[in-house]
Amino acid sequence: MEDSMKQLMEMLSAMKASQEEMKEDMKRGQEEMKASQEEMKASQEEVKVNQEEMKEDIKASQEKLLQEMKTAMEENNTKLETKLNEFEQVVEEEINLVKDDVKAVKEEMNKKIEDLETKFAQLSTTGVIKTEGTVTTPSKVKVPTFDGKVSWNTYLRQFEAVVRNWREEDKATSLIAALRGEALEVLRTIPEASTNYAMLTSALERRYGDAHLQHVYQAQLRSRRQRFEETLQQYEADISRMVNLAYPTAPTEVIEQLSVSSFIEGLRDPEIGQLVRLARPKTISEALAQALEIEAAKEASRFASNPYQGRDKKMKTTDGNLIDLLLELLQQFKNGQNLGPVVPRMEEENQFVVGRVVLRYM
Repeated sequence: MEDSMKQLMEMLSAMKASQEEMKEDMKRGQEEMKASQEEMKASQEEVKVNQEEMKEDIKASQEKLLQEMKTAMEENNTKLETKLNEFEQVVEEEINLVKDDVKAVKEEMNKKIEDLETKFAQLSTTGVIKTEGTVTTPSKVKVPTFDGKVSWNTYLRQFEAVVRNWREEDKATSLIAALRGEALEVLRTIPEASTNYAMLTSALERRYGDAHLQHVYQAQLRSRRQRFEETLQQYEADISRMVNLAYPTAPTEVIEQLSVSSFIEGLRDPEIGQLVRLARPKTISEALAQALEIEAAKEASRFASNPYQGRDKKMKTTDGNLIDLLLELLQQFKNGQNLGPVVPRMEEENQFVVGRVVLRYM
């Protein structure tokens, strides 16, 4: 038993020693943990400091970049402004050169006109003008002026009526003296205008004449067709106008033949065109009369086969009013109101349609 007690005491002592060791181990563990926490805290403080430093570095980099961009933009603006100033200076110099050229041309032209007017004045103060062995108009003959804003062909007839028996050189001199405004520009293209009357009139014809427009009128005439809303009378009047413009010098018989053929070819209804062609009209007036008769006969035939045609046409023309009245009728029907005030007005617009609508909704 003593041995047992002794063993028990030894066991208790060993347990106590173990507890002491465990306490020491726990104490050391706590101290190590506390030290680790201190280290972690120190690391967090270091990270925080690093973050602040990074923020400062980023901010400084951004400010530096913005400053560099601002400086670059200012430099580019300065360069651009310099380029613009240089360009404006070049443009201004070019404009001044052009102005000088225009001024020189005007001065040269005015001098040329003054010389021609002086020559014409000297020519017209001799008492008579001798031309090709004949004596014509008295001194100080006035010819009409031409500024390019009136018909060249009309002006040329007036001018040649005055200078009919003059020499070619005198005609050219008088014509140049009569030019005004933009018509004077023709002189720049004709070096021999002062002595060559034919060359001068040809140049003016090319610029202000209407002979070259005949090809345009002929092309328009070939493609002319009666439009959908165009009446036969309107179509005939336009065909006559275009034929006279396209062939102004053609004989009357040719004009009539061209007018008739163009009128028939462009008719909107091919059946009317075929019947008019079979009638062989000699003038466009006859062709128009025949076309009107055929059109009236076709309308009468269509009405006889469809007596509701006129009513249908009226329905189309009164569509807007009819829709408004129908909407009013339906609204009153929904509200339970009396339909009497609306129905008579609708019947005035179209009895057939109103009857169907009323029967449907009553």
